[in-house]
Amino acid sequence: MKFERTLNPKDEDILDIRNILRQYNAKKFEILESEDFAIYAKDETGKIIGGITGEIFGQWMDIEYLAVDEAYRNQKIGHQLLQEAEQLAHEHKCGYIFIYTFGFQAKDYYPKYGYEEVFRRAHYPITGTEHYFVKTL
Repeated sequence: MKFERTLNPKDEDILDIRNILRQYNAKKFEILESEDFAIYAKDETGKIIGGITGEIFGQWMDIEYLAVDEAYRNQKIGHQLLQEAEQLAHEHKCGYIFIYTFGFQAKDYYPKYGYEEVFRRAHYPITGTEHYFVKTL
């Protein structure tokens, strides 16, 4: 057996490791398939000015990215995107939505819309803090 370290792994090597874990998990989970999703906010020319991306897996919607172009902030676009995501979660019979954010981004934003902070990772990556939120639908 040989062990190898790299700071720049190939995509296919990461996929191999992920597949090993997924094969194991397949014996334990009730479902196996997840579904990626995206919700876009576009301007009148069709340019994406904001959006949400993530994954639906069983009862959970995991939001990976929620972003609004700086020129369009403070117009409730982020809130409308969250509402669209929540509607999609309801349509897929999700019971929970998960999202995380940095302290300098939107940590005070999500609680206004019913998201509860469930975990905090300090000193990430060096001096920042990540905040993890869940909303029960």
